[in-house]
Amino acid sequence: MFLSRRLHILALGLIALLLVLTACRNSRLNPVPSYPVYLDLDIQAEYPHFVPANGYQSMTFMTRRYEREYVGYGGVLVVVGLDGKYHAMDLCCPVCLHRDSVVQLDGIYAVCPICGEQYDISYGFGLPMRGKSKWALRPYNCNSGGGHLIIRN
Repeated sequence: MFLSRRLHILALGLIALLLVLTACRNSRLNPVPSYPVYLDLDIQAEYPHFVPANGYQSMTFMTRRYEREYVGYGGVLVVVGLDGKYHAMDLCCPVCLHRDSVVQLDGIYAVCPICGEQYDISYGFGLPMRGKSKWALRPYNCNSGGGHLIIRN
């Protein structure tokens, strides 16, 4: 009886582990290729208007401004979200994966010109709102201080 109970618990544990592993593989891995990202934006000198006090706004970087910079796979979208924080994400749609035809900004949404997927960028998450995407736009880390905004992966 003791052995039967142990086997039952072990079987349930293995089933739970398999469910967790397969669920994580489908929902967490963003299909947009991971390319290097590094932008150092001098907010005070170059972009004085791009501050949280001015409300929601966005900028895109499709090409490097300096040799030391990298702009990801499809370019970088930088947002001052409705939450008053800086956020950044890749411009490539995770459904189409076309780096030459990236999402287009339409207010608080980024819309893929190929598949029509609409991503909500208002709070910097890039969550899919309409269409068939299971993934958000690939996020990047933002650190601000000393008048600079550093974006990297």
